[in-house]
Amino acid sequence: MKNGKLRACSILLAGSMLFLTACGDKPAAQSAGPEASGGPSQAAAPAPGDQVFSLVTASLGGTYYIVGSGLAEVLSQNVDGLTVNNVVSQGSTANAIKVGTGESELGITNYYSGLRALEGTEPFDQSYDIMGICTLQYSIIQFNSLANQNITKMTDLKGKRVSIGPAGGGGALIFEEILPYWDMNMDDMNVSYMSYADGGEALTDGRIDVNVPHGAPPLEAISTVAVTNPINIISMEPEVLEKISEDLPYYDAAVIPGGTYAGLDEDITSLGVQDILVCRSDMDEETVYQITKAIYEHLEYLHSIHASLAGMDFEGYKDSLVPLHPGAKRFYEEKGLKLD
Repeated sequence: MKNGKLRACSILLAGSMLFLTACGDKPAAQSAGPEASGGPSQAAAPAPGDQVFSLVTASLGGTYYIVGSGLAEVLSQNVDGLTVNNVVSQGSTANAIKVGTGESELGITNYYSGLRALEGTEPFDQSYDIMGICTLQYSIIQFNSLANQNITKMTDLKGKRVSIGPAGGGGALIFEEILPYWDMNMDDMNVSYMSYADGGEALTDGRIDVNVPHGAPPLEAISTVAVTNPINIISMEPEVLEKISEDLPYYDAAVIPGGTYAGLDEDITSLGVQDILVCRSDMDEETVYQITKAIYEHLEYLHSIHASLAGMDFEGYKDSLVPLHPGAKRFYEEKGLKLD
């Protein structure tokens, strides 16, 4: 396995589903937390002469949106002359395109989508010129079933009704890519495409056998089901995960600690991909330097806004997959931060 170890996903079990910016610590002593917008974007009021940047994330209430809200707050309050608005988007694939085309200045994606966007390989129809700033949370693919179905290993998916998230979404693409490692393909099961939340409802109602959300645990689509039903999440074989991460370096083995979901007390090993903050490649070097500096100096605050960010740091960024922007790289070099 790359680096010879599992990548642990840090989970805060107390209050893990809360977005704490409305009532928790602030990134600066004089600042106030952002208010929930309830709309398509979380817009800050720019000062006269400010640059106004968009940060594309994902749907309201999802991990990307919550993390994006915290980042937008930190940057708007701590980078002179900059206001950043958190904007609802369709997730990692769409965000790489929007940043690459200049529709948005900043976006949350992951190594999988970022590398493929740079190469112009599926699901992208052309190359998109993006660059990295820092790592964020870890998103993990989670194969969730009801315990009474006795679906305990990947090969148990054969012949089952499986929802893999929205068509074209990151989770669905990852699902299809990894199936051959268990000598399976999409034809071996009855695949459907629905939102993770709808998949959770369909699982509870018995309309599907397996829901496969992809994101930073704990995921509401699983937690909600676990409240009323004993559940299971497939723990993948370490030797298969090692082979996947050797062949596809944007993946790592990841651990969901026992206790993350009700009734599941043992650690679960699955496949994870690191989420990253990216920017346009032609963004001003000094601006990216100041963005990177502000995030680094407010890591303690960012750790508080969502359980998945508890282990966020700047070490081990995979510059070989999605190269750092020169402004970010200058900051890393000044701080002596190691790249992978």
